[in-house]
Amino acid sequence: MNASQTIEFPASDGDGFTVRVRTGSRLHFGLLDTVRPFGGVGVMLNKPCTEVVVSTADRFRCADDYQGRIGPIAERIRQFKGAAELPACSVEVLRTAPTHCGLGSGTQLALAVAESLCLHQDLTVELSTIGNTLASRGQRSVVGTHGYWQGGMIYEAGDREAGGKVHHESLNAVQECICLPEDWRVAVLRPLDHEFAVSGQLEREKFSRLKPASEKVGHELRRLVIEEIIPAAKQGQFSAFADATRIYNELSGRLFASVQGGSYNGKAVTRVIQWLSERGVLGHGQSSWGPGVFAWFESQAAAEAGLESMPDNVELVTLASARNEPRSVSVSGRR
Repeated sequence: MNASQTIEFPASDGDGFTVRVRTGSRLHFGLLDTVRPFGGVGVMLNKPCTEVVVSTADRFRCADDYQGRIGPIAERIRQFKGAAELPACSVEVLRTAPTHCGLGSGTQLALAVAESLCLHQDLTVELSTIGNTLASRGQRSVVGTHGYWQGGMIYEAGDREAGGKVHHESLNAVQECICLPEDWRVAVLRPLDHEFAVSGQLEREKFSRLKPASEKVGHELRRLVIEEIIPAAKQGQFSAFADATRIYNELSGRLFASVQGGSYNGKAVTRVIQWLSERGVLGHGQSSWGPGVFAWFESQAAAEAGLESMPDNVELVTLASARNEPRSVSVSGRR
């Protein structure tokens, strides 16, 4: 994503102006470090989807369940626009990914809301401003933010690797954006006995207690991405990709061992990882803080076979493929 790039307005038709944005979910393989500029790698999934519709109304409206998440975005847009009141529109969330499952649902919803409101209000805004300022995302990893705009597998090395300074108000650049083979599948599993989710103030407190990655570990994480994960993804070498992703995820997880009890966040998540390992599933790991556990398969048939006889206390959240395209935007009607 070019930081100076702005959103483009699709052609509209009919009456009653409406903006509709659809995006996928974000799977995170792990960070490169626990301090700025963080860096990391992950991939966008074609499902679960997030879909937001903004339409003209007499005043600002959104469902009470989403007021705490959408209201602040609308207020930031009001301030950005210099308006006296919130945008006169209705924001409807038709669907979204499960929260606190390692799928980046908060980022995808915030970006979809921020962009759709900007489009509805006819605001010309740089993409980085939407992501960082209006949606208030990309404070650590920007895999989900860049993935929203571009799709595919995203590698962000961090500003230091690019030779630049670390800016708290800017988004890390993307070093690589790769389309994964359409036949590959990834399952996201969730242990039903996981005790708590990590987000908000609890997440900030955990990060404050972490030590930075050592030079040796940081170098090995980057080597795994650059020399193993990315080449395997580009060449469609599934086994190499799956194995390198597993190793990277476990090593990145060690950076958080002091606050989550090991490479994985708790006993319930660790049991799912162990079950997958015993079944010979190479490409497994914890997405973000979990409790979502991912498992890669070379095909739909391989996924169905590999997921047979799941433990009773584990649910299948989704079986997806990579979303190798940006979010979709459509408009209808006239302002």
